[in-house]
Amino acid sequence: MGVTIGIDLGTSTSEIAVLRNGRPEIIINLEGERITPSIVGCNKRKELVVGKKAKSLPPTEKVEEIKRMMGSDEKIMLNEDFYLPQEISAMILKHLKEYAEEYLEEEILEAVITVPAAFDNLQRQATKDAGEIAGFRVERIINEPTAAALAYGLEHIGVDEKILVYDLGGGTFDVSILEIYEGILDVQVSRGNDRLGGKDFDEKLMDYIINEFYKEHEINLRTACKNLHRIKEAAEAAKIDLSGAEHAEIHLAAIVIGHDNKPLDLNIEISRREFEILIAEMIKATEDLLDEALKAAKLTVDDINTVLAIGGSTRVPAVKNLLKRKFGNKVKTNINPDEAVALGAAIQAGIKTGQLDNGNEILITDTCSHSLGIAAVVDIGGLLHPDIFSPIIPIDSTIPITEKKTFYTTNDNQTSVDIVVYEGEETLVVNNRKIGAFELDGIPEGWAGEEAIEISFSYDINSILKVEAMVVSTGKKLSQVFNLKSMGLDEIEKSRTQLDRAWKSGSVERNREKIIEAEWINSPLAEEVRIIIDSAERKSKDVDQYNQGKINKLLFRLKEAVYNQDKTLTEKYDEELTNLLFDL
Repeated sequence: MGVTIGIDLGTSTSEIAVLRNGRPEIIINLEGERITPSIVGCNKRKELVVGKKAKSLPPTEKVEEIKRMMGSDEKIMLNEDFYLPQEISAMILKHLKEYAEEYLEEEILEAVITVPAAFDNLQRQATKDAGEIAGFRVERIINEPTAAALAYGLEHIGVDEKILVYDLGGGTFDVSILEIYEGILDVQVSRGNDRLGGKDFDEKLMDYIINEFYKEHEINLRTACKNLHRIKEAAEAAKIDLSGAEHAEIHLAAIVIGHDNKPLDLNIEISRREFEILIAEMIKATEDLLDEALKAAKLTVDDINTVLAIGGSTRVPAVKNLLKRKFGNKVKTNINPDEAVALGAAIQAGIKTGQLDNGNEILITDTCSHSLGIAAVVDIGGLLHPDIFSPIIPIDSTIPITEKKTFYTTNDNQTSVDIVVYEGEETLVVNNRKIGAFELDGIPEGWAGEEAIEISFSYDINSILKVEAMVVSTGKKLSQVFNLKSMGLDEIEKSRTQLDRAWKSGSVERNREKIIEAEWINSPLAEEVRIIIDSAERKSKDVDQYNQGKINKLLFRLKEAVYNQDKTLTEKYDEELTNLLFDL
């Protein structure tokens, strides 16, 4: 039947776990290790490699910290090709899938993948897309702090307590407050920053090293050093050393050529205290978010029973001191900060597939990670300001939920209104994420403010948002359903959809033969292109999702080249697609 597993897809490292005999366990990778670097690279043989094999490659030949780009349409060049963030993440996930299947000696069909609580719906969808490209069925994305609380909750089924999860990883920070009672794990509040983590600590330490070197030699290593990655690696190593020692020494031989044309060594010592000063503002930023979460939950430090510190960066003494100062002995020290999230994801996978017995069942509630609302015209100081965000479902609302709000016409004789839906927390809608829009007409003519429009939002656990607008005086209604799990179409998918529509439309379909057989392309190639397109479209329906994605990407590029009458690219993608189909 296949196995469902849990995956912590992290900024720096990733872990994969499975539930066996009612208990989650980490799956060992091909190197015999429990964690896998979240790195994709291209080796000298032009092969794409993942994990430890990619970590040692030069910076120009590898991609790191891809998690911070999820949800964007920024493209990354690797091995002379461009990839979207979800495609790079898919390579990491596929690597995890392959070694997990070898370890379990069983096919893996489905995965529960974790994301930071602060991720918006585009970032969540990009993560889901990555899993499906890698060959998983991904029906559940859960928050990392929730997963960690699940791992803790499985061992404390009969306990009623309030839990605070402080999750500081390589690239993201989350704090969530949950309550566990009678087998229910109730998520109450989440706050976070998806641009704050251990990698930012490394950057601060790297700046310190470069500044100290400049003071001594008047050479800027950022511009003069050809191997800047050596400094970055040394900074990360020093950070780790400072978690166990009061001082760290950084030695790098022949780091740069000096003013006298002789190689210069880098020799710098830094104390833990100096390092803590460097990162003090970032530690304070996590405390501010922690306090914000407590305030939103209407709780105090005294109300919290248990604190779970997860994520590798919680090993930094300054973080430990912060939590100890605020919570004392409430901080649990018997959990592995690197593994708790993956273990919790495996438990969620077990819940989903019914592997837990009745005595270990846990029900999870969830909340909105961002406010949902519409663009509105607001009276501020007697002046009407358009495009102001008016939340209808506030952040932290327990879902499923339905909320209503009434608005009024703003112009005389107004007969229609645009309902434009957003998610976010900013006052101006331009700074939030647009979800979609529709128009409600049939409003009776009248004075401005005379007609009322009632807007209803219904949001469920599957990220389905139903928006209904009603003219109160007439009862006329119009509704729109938005699947927020599918709002993250990336640039290539949008282009592919548009091109496919054009390809099948009368304007192109009518001239398809002429396009392929136009003067810019010779007859033998035209025939070959025609055959390969038809073959690829058929083959794409019969292969797994990962290879389906590869076929569709090349098929899109080939069609685009034909459509743009680019003979060179037509030949290139025709050959690549032919080779791919031959290998499958």
